[in-house]
Amino acid sequence: MAKIIQSWRLFWLLALVVSAAICLGLPFADFHSFRGTEFIILHAVRCALPFFLVAFTASSFATLWPSRRTRWLLSNRRYFGLAFAFGMGWHFAFVGYSMMSFGNQLGSTDIVLDLIGLCFLLAMSLTSFRRYARRLSLANWRRLHKTGVYTIWFLVTYFNLDGFRQDRDLLHFALLSLFLAAWVLRVIAWTRKWSGSRKLRLEMPGKTAARPESKGAV
Repeated sequence: MAKIIQSWRLFWLLALVVSAAICLGLPFADFHSFRGTEFIILHAVRCALPFFLVAFTASSFATLWPSRRTRWLLSNRRYFGLAFAFGMGWHFAFVGYSMMSFGNQLGSTDIVLDLIGLCFLLAMSLTSFRRYARRLSLANWRRLHKTGVYTIWFLVTYFNLDGFRQDRDLLHFALLSLFLAAWVLRVIAWTRKWSGSRKLRLEMPGKTAARPESKGAV
């Protein structure tokens, strides 16, 4: 089954799922007021976030619990990331509609952070395709995607922390805890990789010293 649902088939399935989830929220939105559209704007983000979490933690799961399923997640994280970008496309479309219909009622900080996230999302999405990725060196491609993914993680964490401070509700607390746990998971996986490579260098000092430095090493 995993061999069938992968690559672009997986992306289109995920795009259909996130679109259906967002559309389920449409009857509860009021497109005649800013407050009414605020619900669907946030709903679209929350529908897309699970795909970001999968892409964000795929390498950590593969490192800590190597198996056929975690390797499948790792090999398909690109399509989970693109599905997240697709879901965020709905979000920005609703934001654009709200601003055109009711003017800009967002705070300056929210606008700046949203624009930063949008820029990274566009850059990462475009460079997920070979036509644009080949214009960057491997090292710069990795820097862009690592910076972008942590920027988006920070923005989501910041907004949920701010929401929890204001509303003290369970939803913001759950999302905040989930994203903090995902970051801790990446730290643990990085620590295991680092300790493993350090142990290998200590055990094989001669071979490590003789090996030429790779251009794509990070």
